Amino acid sequence: MLDALTRTLTLHRALLIGAMGWSALAVTAAAQAPDDSFAATYARLRSGPVHSRDVPTGRLEHTRTNENGLVHRYVLIVPDDYDPARPYPVAFYLHGGVSRADPGPGGTWWRNYDDVIGHDRIAVVPASWNESLWWQASQVENLRGILSDLKRTYNVDENRVYAFGSSDGGTGVYFLGFKDTTPWAALLPFIGDPRVLLNAQIGVDGDVHLANLINKPLFIVNGETDRLYPVRQILPFLGALENVGADFEFTAKPGGHDTRWWPEEAENIERFIADHPRDPHPDRVMWATERTERYNRAHWVVIDEVGPIAGDSARAGLASITSGGLGGIVDARREGNTVTLRAHAVRRFTLLLSPEEFDLASPVRVIANGETVFDGMVRPDVAVLTKWARRDEDRTMLYAAEVSVELR
Repeated sequence: MLDALTRTLTLHRALLIGAMGWSALAVTAAAQAPDDSFAATYARLRSGPVHSRDVPTGRLEHTRTNENGLVHRYVLIVPDDYDPARPYPVAFYLHGGVSRADPGPGGTWWRNYDDVIGHDRIAVVPASWNESLWWQASQVENLRGILSDLKRTYNVDENRVYAFGSSDGGTGVYFLGFKDTTPWAALLPFIGDPRVLLNAQIGVDGDVHLANLINKPLFIVNGETDRLYPVRQILPFLGALENVGADFEFTAKPGGHDTRWWPEEAENIERFIADHPRDPHPDRVMWATERTERYNRAHWVVIDEVGPIAGDSARAGLASITSGGLGGIVDARREGNTVTLRAHAVRRFTLLLSPEEFDLASPVRVIANGETVFDGMVRPDVAVLTKWARRDEDRTMLYAAEVSVELR
């Protein structure tokens, strides 16, 4: 009888947590940690919240407010036959023309909704304007916040979240690849140009690092006679992508600075999306950053401090694929319980260990710049698990422990 009562209370708790959303699930798990096992907490977080069927569908317009009070508008399109029993892909569509004033309500910032509807996924069409550009921290916060809100209401497939962009929006998609790769499965920049981000006059938040684009596949389209970003001007950038080993598809379309070709490419776009789910725990992560208060993480690698370290001169080739050698860079590869990495100008970093990738019943070894910097057992920690679960709200990207390393 006691077992039956316990099962009833457990089910009631799970349903209540599901109604409250992902953050509440992690907070509740953390509160129970002192008298709960790691395995049980992990299992609850891995299953995620229970989502309601009674949620809005169709075309919706919302606003969300950043921490500084700036209000952002976005259009949300949810399939009419939405079923909370299965996870849905999500696609963000970033529009062009961001130098204009706040467009106001109505969703007019996106010109052709025929390109984004009719797919079996949730579409998000956020607004950018001259007070909050795609390549500024306010929009990174906004897009992250929208995704978080979606996860609390709808059953989102965390490994199928895609970033599309057209014109300035395409350039914004490149910025996400340069600065905030972790949430995205793939990047689809159309008629944009990453060189725009090298212009200090447009308010870009920080430096861009070419190496960071190796972490996600790209589907790139540009027009042959585009008056702004013609194919001939994009080719050197594509060569640079090849040199760093980025995974990309490039299509040159006849015509100018428009996306009239989109229906012709729809089948290829859908194929590309279907073929490129996100790997939440990639075997290789390369990440460069010049700062550590933001933009310092790629999946399971977190750069905590940048600055010169011994032997940097011998790794000048690694530094060359950062932005003019500025900042620090880590190239980390995992094989079994061993992480081997090269680091340039990175003094401290943290590795996040997933129990799905590491055997935590065996020692973990970290080799940095040819030297073993950690070799030992790592204990699963409920506090670490729930800390990152609250941040990521991601059933597929949970971490059992952290390994922090200092290099000098």
